[in-house]
Amino acid sequence: MHHKTLAPPPIPPHPSAARAAIIRLLPLWGLLLMLALVSYPQLSRDLWTDEAYTLSYTSHPTLGALLDDVRKNEETPPIYFVSVWLWSRVFGDSEVSIRALSMLYGAGAILGMAEYVRRRLEPEEAAVAALVMAAAPLLQSYMLEARGYTMTVLLTVACVVAFERLYAQPESRRAQLTYALSAAALLLTSYFSVALLAAHWLISLSLLRAPSTRRGRLAGWALVHLIIAACALPWLPSLRYQMLVAPAVTANWSGGPRDYYFMAFGSLMGNVRPGAWLVVWLAAAAAGFTLMLAAALGRRAAGGIALRALALPAATLMLMVVMLHVVATRYMIVILPGSAIAAGVGFAALRGRRPWLAWTLLALLVGGGLLVRVAAEPSDPMGAWGRLSDRVAAEADPADDLVIFYPPWDQRIFEYYYSGPELPMAGAHHYDDFYYSQGHALRQTWTLPEALAAIAGHRRVWVFYDQLHHQVPPVRLPYRQIGHWQEGKLELFLYEVTPP
Repeated sequence: MHHKTLAPPPIPPHPSAARAAIIRLLPLWGLLLMLALVSYPQLSRDLWTDEAYTLSYTSHPTLGALLDDVRKNEETPPIYFVSVWLWSRVFGDSEVSIRALSMLYGAGAILGMAEYVRRRLEPEEAAVAALVMAAAPLLQSYMLEARGYTMTVLLTVACVVAFERLYAQPESRRAQLTYALSAAALLLTSYFSVALLAAHWLISLSLLRAPSTRRGRLAGWALVHLIIAACALPWLPSLRYQMLVAPAVTANWSGGPRDYYFMAFGSLMGNVRPGAWLVVWLAAAAAGFTLMLAAALGRRAAGGIALRALALPAATLMLMVVMLHVVATRYMIVILPGSAIAAGVGFAALRGRRPWLAWTLLALLVGGGLLVRVAAEPSDPMGAWGRLSDRVAAEADPADDLVIFYPPWDQRIFEYYYSGPELPMAGAHHYDDFYYSQGHALRQTWTLPEALAAIAGHRRVWVFYDQLHHQVPPVRLPYRQIGHWQEGKLELFLYEVTPP
């Protein structure tokens, strides 16, 4: 009688030493890719409006004065501005210094994200997730901006990681404390983090199904929210004030449902590109969106992470932006880490079924992202604000001249670059004073009667007309123009005031 010898089970393939080394050093590769894509000359470009407000906060001698200025001029929590204020005490308040802080936050986000996916996902999933996030135009477009977007990404990564730990160990006091502190920090950096935190709240309901553990987990979840509330409580009066003035200092810039369509596709690709670049943007955005959808085909564990980090937060975020009538793609930045994770999981899932499709989609996403980065480079000359401000400083008469700004919110840009004698100015130094207290309309900027009233009593008026970042209608003043200077899309007019 012959006995059939059973073959031993196949040994799963081990990654090669080179591949293992690549995955082990994934945070380094992600960081190097991010740094390779940064447009370093843009570190010293002219400030735009929101950046000028950020840098103006560094001039306050006390933290209290800083927080009061933020309350009056931002629809944003204060943590980022506090970090800028502290940073400027050591490294100065130049454009390069403050933008370097944003790049530092972005680097931290990439390192944290890559290290997390390296430990939690399969090598292929992790590599695509980390590198897609490092190259994402949405992240790169804010890497050198003196605003809190890269800090938001960093804290989003920390919050996602902390929640995944809490989800796996819901009764761990350490996991509860870590998540509570990371969630509080994120909430005090971006109000749009509410979408992510609301998704976490909904997901946490699934942890209460077992009666035997329900009471303990409810107590732990209550402790988490108590800590978050305690951290946010000191800012609550300022939040109430920001909500009070919000209708006057914000506007609905939506052009219709199409804007929300583009926004939904922008969680990796960022702002839509005009003209011929629209085709490239759409192809890359559709490829990324398809990879994210394919995460539903992935391994159960990886698909669960994608669901918790992207699917539910994206749904709550889109509901939030529709209710608030905001269409700026930058608000999608709180789901950027989840989008990258889902793209990595989706790529691996598709590669096991349709390798050619997986690689085609990844090539479209990465290639299109690199191309639109080229399209996004600003074409206006650097130093425009400095040169035109110097002309005002050299020729203006403080006794008889007035400087007025179109749009009015550009006043703090001029204040940053101007180094001459003190001049009377007409603009929005404080948003709440100009738009809420004085009643100016945000989208209309100056009306002719408002401009004439502001100019009254002055012999000459200098007019800054800025079309670098805004398309606002000019007001035709009924005075004799005696000077005109132009630097790209920034213009300076000088009028001699005579009775109309």
